[in-house]
Amino acid sequence: MREREDRVTELFRRHADDIHAYATWRVGRQDAADVVGEVFLVAWRSLERVRAGEERGWLFGVARNVVLARRRQGAAAAALDERVVTSTVAEDGPDRLADDVALRDQVRRALDALGARDREVLVTAAWFDLTPAEAARVLGVSRPTYAVRLHRARNRFRAAYERVTKDESEAWSTIRNPVTVGEGLDEYR
Repeated sequence: MREREDRVTELFRRHADDIHAYATWRVGRQDAADVVGEVFLVAWRSLERVRAGEERGWLFGVARNVVLARRRQGAAAAALDERVVTSTVAEDGPDRLADDVALRDQVRRALDALGARDREVLVTAAWFDLTPAEAARVLGVSRPTYAVRLHRARNRFRAAYERVTKDESEAWSTIRNPVTVGEGLDEYR
């Protein structure tokens, strides 16, 4: 019993912060601690199924399943915007801050244009520093399937991001070159 307790304690010490970050992204801050608690309860109950060296990926997989179960029960909330808004901004002055805000907004809009599956693959790969094998396990797919999904999601993100920046660029050119007030009104006089 003591060995089991020590192992779960060590798993918690090493991985709880990462699981909490993942849960925050998926269900929001208000429910993230509950997800972490459920994940480590499952770990306690299923400790014999956790292979040494594969704990992190297994815990992320459990976290994903807990989140999906909560969604099916209607308890999940969208936390991607929260994650983007609350991530740290380098304070290199007002211009840098404005550029960072604009870039985050562009990335958020490009991510919003993607399907949930593409967003999940991209965010799992980029924000949680998982190996491809761990990420595949989290998503419940084989490693080659994960690699294909990631490749396709990156291509779709690139296209969505280009559309967002192009649309923004066109909008700014319209704002910078407004029609002169009164232009074209001579024919009505």
